[in-house]
Amino acid sequence: MNGNAILPGLGLGLLAAVSYGSNVPFAKLSAEAGVSGPNVVFYRSLLMVALLGLFALSRRAPLAVPQGVRLPVLGLGVATSFVGICYISSVAFIPVGVATIIYYLYPLVILVVSPWVDSERLTPARLMIFALAFLGLVVAIGPAFTSLDPRGLVLAMLGSAAAAAQFFFAARATRAIGPVAAGFWAQAIQMPAALGICLLAGGPVAPAALAGAAWPVGMTCALFILAFALHLASARMAPPAALGLVFCAEPVASILLAARLLGETLAPAQLAGGCLVLLAIVGSVVVESRRPALGT
Repeated sequence: MNGNAILPGLGLGLLAAVSYGSNVPFAKLSAEAGVSGPNVVFYRSLLMVALLGLFALSRRAPLAVPQGVRLPVLGLGVATSFVGICYISSVAFIPVGVATIIYYLYPLVILVVSPWVDSERLTPARLMIFALAFLGLVVAIGPAFTSLDPRGLVLAMLGSAAAAAQFFFAARATRAIGPVAAGFWAQAIQMPAALGICLLAGGPVAPAALAGAAWPVGMTCALFILAFALHLASARMAPPAALGLVFCAEPVASILLAARLLGETLAPAQLAGGCLVLLAIVGSVVVESRRPALGT
């Protein structure tokens, strides 16, 4: 697979990142309307399982997982669950900005382990692109490193590790059984974990409460479903090491939409940081398009 062949995958990945990031402000509006994050995650998983199941049935697409593919499919489901559980839980103990910066170390984790997992070379160009994107995130988010609770730090780091694992498992699962079946089982595995969090948080909320917050809940679910579908589709086409870098666009999309939707003011540092991230993404696309082949 040459560099030009993975460009469509990077494009889908960028759209996925923007969609993931865009669902965050709507999740905040959902919480303000009485539907907390754990409830959104549970009902979102339930909806995705139903939709993917119906889609597979209409297309007569098999959902059975061959024995040799069960481990990556299980890994995808478990990693997806841990991403949500750990990342969401970490902000109860540390500032959101700190949690976000720790979480977005996962592209570096992918770069570091790719030589062993995917035989992907750890190139100086990729490291420089990551450094530029990460600097942009630090500038844009501007966390206050004060009164940091170790529990929050550990949860954010676990979330970052789970996100890295998600990319590797997604690549293997989607290439073996396709995005529909992989997505169906990933969400089916995540559903019990999401339900458990809901129960601990006093939920799940009644359908009537969902109806009262139909607009923000519907938008955050729709954007996440779109993002997850694009993510799995991109995982078939681009290596995790390259794909992880474009996902740095996710928090930038959150900041920009929050300014528009929630009336939050964009500080000069946020604009400057966002520009650095976008510059890094452009650099990543240029570098990957010039690569002669994966693993070379």
